[in-house]
Amino acid sequence: MKPGGVDLRLAFPALGGWAAAALLLARPGAGWWCAAGAATAIAGCLLAAGRMRRVWAGLAVLTFTAVGVAGAATALAGTARHPADLDRLASGHVVAIDATVASTTSGVAGGRFGSGGRVTFHVTAERVSVGNERIAGRMPGVVYAAERRREPRIGERVRLTGTVETAPPEDDIAFTLLSGDWTLEAGAPPWLAWANGLRADFGSAAARLPGDGGALLPGLSIGDDSRVPADLDTAMKQSSLSHLTAVSGANCAVIIAGLLALAAAAGLPRRWRISFALTGLAGFVVLVTPGASVLRAAVMASVVVLGTALGRPGRALPALCLAVLILVLQDPWMSRNYGFILSVLATAALLLLAPPLEERLGRWMPRWLALGLSVPLAAQLACQPVLVLLNPTVPLYGVVANVLAEPAAPAATVIGLIGCLILPVSGALAAPLLWCAWVPSAWIAGIARTSVGLPGSAVPWPGGAAGFALAAVLTGGVVVIVARPATVRGRVVRGALGAASALLLVVATALQAGPAIATRAEMPRDWVVGMCDIGQGDAIVIHDSGLYGLIDTGPDPKLLTACLHRLGIRRVSFLLLTHYDLDHVGGLDAVAGITRLALIDPAHNPGDVFDADELRRGGAQVHVATRGDEGDFGTMRWKVLWPDGRHPELTTSNQQGVGLEIDGRGIRMLFLADLDQKAQDAMIADGLLPHYDVVKVAHHGTADTSTHLDALVQPTLGLISCGLGNSYGHPTATALTLLRDAGGRVARTDLEGMVLVTVRGGRLGMWTEKHPTEAALWTPAKR
Repeated sequence: MKPGGVDLRLAFPALGGWAAAALLLARPGAGWWCAAGAATAIAGCLLAAGRMRRVWAGLAVLTFTAVGVAGAATALAGTARHPADLDRLASGHVVAIDATVASTTSGVAGGRFGSGGRVTFHVTAERVSVGNERIAGRMPGVVYAAERRREPRIGERVRLTGTVETAPPEDDIAFTLLSGDWTLEAGAPPWLAWANGLRADFGSAAARLPGDGGALLPGLSIGDDSRVPADLDTAMKQSSLSHLTAVSGANCAVIIAGLLALAAAAGLPRRWRISFALTGLAGFVVLVTPGASVLRAAVMASVVVLGTALGRPGRALPALCLAVLILVLQDPWMSRNYGFILSVLATAALLLLAPPLEERLGRWMPRWLALGLSVPLAAQLACQPVLVLLNPTVPLYGVVANVLAEPAAPAATVIGLIGCLILPVSGALAAPLLWCAWVPSAWIAGIARTSVGLPGSAVPWPGGAAGFALAAVLTGGVVVIVARPATVRGRVVRGALGAASALLLVVATALQAGPAIATRAEMPRDWVVGMCDIGQGDAIVIHDSGLYGLIDTGPDPKLLTACLHRLGIRRVSFLLLTHYDLDHVGGLDAVAGITRLALIDPAHNPGDVFDADELRRGGAQVHVATRGDEGDFGTMRWKVLWPDGRHPELTTSNQQGVGLEIDGRGIRMLFLADLDQKAQDAMIADGLLPHYDVVKVAHHGTADTSTHLDALVQPTLGLISCGLGNSYGHPTATALTLLRDAGGRVARTDLEGMVLVTVRGGRLGMWTEKHPTEAALWTPAKR
């Protein structure tokens, strides 16, 4: 029943219920059969191992029951979350939705704003209406509000209008809404409103602290990472430190222990101490917002506390299993949530794998060092198979970074939380506490940035199912090596497994890292213009004389940060925002704090002003582009060609985007933003376009393009930045034909990945990520 002193009895029902929910969501038709087969197999193993003893028979029945209840819960929840008529009602219509704000993208009180006048937040829709037809339910969704107004707050009731894109049943949301408008119907209830205000006040107070320490502190204390810049967020993930900003069991344990001690000091009887602690824990969950890891930790802590109150001191592993079962039954989509999966795996590793690892390591090093290494190493080993599905790399310095950062994390968390709670009472009393918490916060941020800057910080790893299987085999090998009894045979088995695992790791690293290293070595260092592979959007980089310029930022700061990191760009001397569509300015957070001069499109709606303000706060000089503006960039010179202010009939953002010319290094380049046919024809009529060697094709290769432009400018190379398999059909056959008929070569990020263009001896060269050895040279167009 308890082999090795470990109580695994509840693990079987928990795994059965978890598997049933996940399988039924992924395969609604075949899921029941898969779940029943899994339950039968588990029950058979239990009965065989227990030789039909009553306790094992009971566990078999409990496992079958867990599978059945999980299946029923999944089916019932699916009906309410994904109503059958939602697709029909929403298709092609502007809908009205009555909903409650559930969270923002970062879990803070007032949403984390994307660029382009948009704010993103999650809602639970109670009613979806088109005309007189309505659908009721509890439908979770994501809202991209088109206009920036007062920030939405968790618990507020809102009315939304816009177009809806429904999600498949296995997704944890039912719809995505592109909102044209949202209005506040009712404020948040008091039990949520207090937390909204406290989160906002704490975030504002932390923002006054300098540097990365201030940005990271709310995340360490209350899980609010909305103010963490994109490059620091990437560094935290790549150094395996991002779990420090996810509220987990350690935070809940500190809360429970502190509240129990406070209640005991006040002389409260045992029953009231337990009630006080659980009430305080519930308030903490509301404050930090109930994400997957928070709920797992809170339910597990509650199980342990209630067990103790009932005279049955809880053990951690059964509490974890019961918490998993409760949460999966309450929300079956939790079974497919990566945050939940990683939280459970890490907790299980700390309970099962860390102690034997510490014992083994303690034979070779001081006990304190063995303890410090065993905890992050166990968590890394357990989580790595899942992590490679999200990002197919292995953080080489992750364990070391955690050993250095972990001692500072409790101080930042506890002191910061105390300061947060004191803020409403006295800002003067909270200020010194926040400064004290800033010190360990800045230390952790420094470790993250330093570790990702070291050579080989992220070792490439196979992606997909193959990468998962390989990481799982290596993890399993380590578990067997650590858990094998210390006999002669056990030592032989451990040695063989250790050698096999080491060989497998070396081979996998060589196969995966070898080509990546070779590709990096083949990248030209003297490139002039490059296209980042950031999906459907634009992020064009210019390079000259050790300076870097950037034209648009793409849709996602994480993708842009990865591109800039790969190119070794730490400072942007010149930034152009051609217009405010999200696929051109959504990645602004990645460069807002590292830009010296920003040239921006004139604002067309109130939300556009936010982008300029964000750049100014980051220290950039901001200038609104007008025709005729020009300046130097290294040995090159840039000039604004469009808009000219003389065509009032051209009013859309695509028609009013900034067209830019860059001349130098023996070539002339034209960047056309998303200008449509009318705007391009107006530029041609104004006589603005001579011959160009390199043209950034307008609007990702849309068909809405001038039929005269390519023949006029005769580009040698056309650059098209677009996402693979995008729903817009970019680039279109029309755009490609016009370009090729004019004698131009085509470079596309969807097919070729990152593209770098060189100029050597008056000849153009092109390097592409997916075909790094094909660097064909040709002569630029004559001027």
